[in-house]
Amino acid sequence: MRRLIISMLIIFLTTTAFAENQCRVEFFASNNTGTISIQTAYQRLIGDEQHKLQDSMTTVLQENRIEQGTFENILGTYQMADNGNITADNTDAFITSPYQCINERKIFSIAKQLANTLKQESVAVLIASQQPVIGELKVSFTASKPTVIDVITLIHAKLPPIYTQAFSLHLTNENADFDHAKVADIEWLGSKININDVNTAFPNDKISFLYGTAYLVYKNGQKDQL
Repeated sequence: MRRLIISMLIIFLTTTAFAENQCRVEFFASNNTGTISIQTAYQRLIGDEQHKLQDSMTTVLQENRIEQGTFENILGTYQMADNGNITADNTDAFITSPYQCINERKIFSIAKQLANTLKQESVAVLIASQQPVIGELKVSFTASKPTVIDVITLIHAKLPPIYTQAFSLHLTNENADFDHAKVADIEWLGSKININDVNTAFPNDKISFLYGTAYLVYKNGQKDQL
């Protein structure tokens, strides 16, 4: 009987771990509507604009009966679809509760609603899975934390152009002035990111990843896989 109980416990824990990873969804949204510099994006990130962004996202999520998850403030950059320009951005990432599984139809519907509510070209979505395809890759600085400008310089100097078009910066704090703001992590979404490129560029830092599929979801409901 004891052996049976232990076996059942192992099965339960394995199933729970699988379910938690399988149900993870991340929504990346902004309320910036123009081309702005990284300095301006940082001021928006630490100001009222970011609070308004989170309030708007919360309203949409609550309307769709999404359980409490986690918000993360991100300083980002991406290539605009309409004119090809690269703009900086204040971004809020919402990570869903691992205990609430949401089907893809609803995920894309929420992303579309967020894009329209926030007047964005698109909203990025990461849907985690057990398939061995990297959907999100992150560099965590293990020693001294570089400044925002240092990190952007490193990305342009050490990585191919595809890596400079869209990335997210997780900051150590949001109380410093821009010149002294430190970066804890760099994050990329999509299957086109090559872990070997990133390892070569950042050999002394921690590389982590999440299996899944990333999309851009547009206001009209169209979606592009990243």
